[in-house]
Amino acid sequence: MFGFLGSLFGTAKAGETIVEGISNAADKLFYTDEEQAEDAAKARTEGFGVYMAWLESTSGSRLARRVIALMVTGIWATEHMMSVALGSYAVFATDPVKWERVSAMLAGNATENNALVGVVLLFYFGGPAAMEGVKGLVDRWVKR
Repeated sequence: MFGFLGSLFGTAKAGETIVEGISNAADKLFYTDEEQAEDAAKARTEGFGVYMAWLESTSGSRLARRVIALMVTGIWATEHMMSVALGSYAVFATDPVKWERVSAMLAGNATENNALVGVVLLFYFGGPAAMEGVKGLVDRWVKR
């Protein structure tokens, strides 16, 4: 067969090259499950490598990120807990309107900051893998 193709295209080597090229092209047309699994494993490995490199390169700012995350989350959680505590106290208070108003104010502040706290925690725990999600969340928070 290569002799026939070789006589058509000049040499037997040219015939072999043509058959090999056609064979490779046909093989590339079909993406098998095995190839998909290999590519997925390679992508996970590369993604983990990028994440580890990011953690290593930003190790100096790790403490700052942790402090910021704890401060923002602490304020947010305190607002929620104080709102619940003051709302519960209002049931037993002689002037419940004042306590309910303060409770509602704190709950409102905490609710308004849900997106901000979400962004901070997502950045702290998610790292570079979450950057696309953060862009949409920040856009939504800014447009409010």
